Amino acid sequence: MNEMRSVVDAADGRLGAYAPADSPLERRSAAVPAAGIRVSGDLREVESAWRALEAGAAGTVFQTFDFAVAWQKSIGAAGNVRPAIVILSGDKGTLAIFPLAVAGGVVRRLTWLGQEIFDYLGPLLARDFAQSVPAERFAGLWREIRSLLQQDARFRHDMIDLRRMPEDIGGQRNPFLALGVAPHPSNGYVTTLRGTWDEFYQNHRSAKARKQDRSKLRRLEEFGPVDVFTAEDRAGAERLLDALFEQKAETFRRKGIGGFTEKPACRAFFRELALGPRTKGMAHLSALRVGERLAAVNLAVEHAGRYSLLQVSYDEEFARCSPGAIHLTELFRRAIGRGLQEFDFLVGYQRLKHEWSDREIPLFDHVAPATIRGVLPAAATWLATTAKRHIKQNERLWTAFQNLRARVGAFRSRLSR
Repeated sequence: MNEMRSVVDAADGRLGAYAPADSPLERRSAAVPAAGIRVSGDLREVESAWRALEAGAAGTVFQTFDFAVAWQKSIGAAGNVRPAIVILSGDKGTLAIFPLAVAGGVVRRLTWLGQEIFDYLGPLLARDFAQSVPAERFAGLWREIRSLLQQDARFRHDMIDLRRMPEDIGGQRNPFLALGVAPHPSNGYVTTLRGTWDEFYQNHRSAKARKQDRSKLRRLEEFGPVDVFTAEDRAGAERLLDALFEQKAETFRRKGIGGFTEKPACRAFFRELALGPRTKGMAHLSALRVGERLAAVNLAVEHAGRYSLLQVSYDEEFARCSPGAIHLTELFRRAIGRGLQEFDFLVGYQRLKHEWSDREIPLFDHVAPATIRGVLPAAATWLATTAKRHIKQNERLWTAFQNLRARVGAFRSRLSR
């Protein structure tokens, strides 16, 4: 139970897309003498440093400034979450940005900004971070950062809850794995895009699977002409988003899942990504159409040569024809045609992800108390995450859980009607 070993130390507003300008906290690090620490709750104040580091650092789309703004504007503000952005600087410039946040409530949690919905969470690191901050000194640096956060009422927290952290960030080991972590219940799934589409398809699908794909397409064509298209204007994008939310909600109801479609703020986030001036250039909204009906819809983003599949949905009436799987092959074809290097299914096991991916991305969580008030909630969080991980890793238990959840969901649905 390494996550619970931290010493319980310090005792103990709703924000928009950009927090009001507050004075940042600053100090010189004793653990890493060449580094300075600055903490800010104002996204405007850190924008230039964030964008400058982002331009030269290797990270995922979830560490970009524009994603952070979109999340805070739609979800963070609605959930009383305050950004707590840590900037670590050295003699040659910014070494790292830790996009943290403090979620309000009876028990205040220190989390990653965007943790409610982002798949890969962690710091943005300069390419020479490991040389500037030796691994053995990071734990001491982190204690200094936590102490600085606890000095200001804006950033005080009772527990630390950092989720879905990859072990590798841009070729460097994630320094946060030195804090005492446990495996996250799910991993990420990524496919490397090599060769032409025909070569890729041959290498990733057996002759039997290719035959099944052709059979599914023929069955789908019995309902009408099949084509795949990309939204070209705002009206088309909004139509696809509405269809995605509706289809996703129906699937969630059938499975008994309380998904993001029930949360207006989460819907607003995806709309902001697809339509907002900062992010629409990286978003890709497409659909597989059968006749005049949208059989499957996809929302993804392209960033740094990687196509990340944020949300997919399908019309339940076409489920036997696997429209989502047919749509996926066309998304692969498009990504290869655009010269992208990776196709990211993101976090969560599905059979189709496993069939197509060539590597898994292990993810880790760090949970620890920060005050006396946070001891029990941190312990409960750790136990719940551990139980979820064991259930997901046992095929029989996970299948039984999914079946039970679906039955409960169906019962609730009948009651609501």
